[in-house]
Amino acid sequence: MILLISDLHKTLKSAEEAGSVKWLLGLLEAVGAEVLVSAGDWGEAMTVDDFFQIASRVRLVTVYGNHENFPVVRSFVLRDGEVVEAGSFRIAGVNGLVCGGAEYCTPPGRFRRVVSRIGSVDIFVSHQPPSAPYPELEGDEAAELMMWALEKIRPRLHLGGHMTGGCFTYHDFSWGKHLRVDTSARHRCYAVLEGKTVTVYQRGEEISTFTI
Repeated sequence: MILLISDLHKTLKSAEEAGSVKWLLGLLEAVGAEVLVSAGDWGEAMTVDDFFQIASRVRLVTVYGNHENFPVVRSFVLRDGEVVEAGSFRIAGVNGLVCGGAEYCTPPGRFRRVVSRIGSVDIFVSHQPPSAPYPELEGDEAAELMMWALEKIRPRLHLGGHMTGGCFTYHDFSWGKHLRVDTSARHRCYAVLEGKTVTVYQRGEEISTFTI
């Protein structure tokens, strides 16, 4: 069983946000996850001990976003374009956002080179969202470049992050499905992948399901 999350956003601004890792560890135990896949934005308050606690309980497959404790998170993420196997699934990802100049950026040229080397995978993970499910991103260079990447890789599932404003976003492409979940204290949404079925939950209550 694979647990899918994004945008946990651990901060010290409130007790609930500060307790995000404790909440996640409880969730891992409750659902019996064997693998945890995250699309980044763990939060600036994440510590080495936080990640070790998570990684000691589950296999961690993650990219970073733009809100991170970067000296810490970089030791736990996938390398850009790295392909790993989890059960019957091949998983790859690219870190950060497509941009230049900030520590969380993957420059467009590098992004294209990485994507061109990936080949076929079942699950592609990125913090960078594509444009198609989000009208506000139409014409955005980074989002359109992510669309190019998804059309090239054609994963069965794209797990994305970064976009807020609701519990989850689902989109059905011709090649597969796009999913974004907001796991922050505001929504506490997540998804479970078991077999070919993805079930989306909010605070333990099932709210959507689809197959890949």
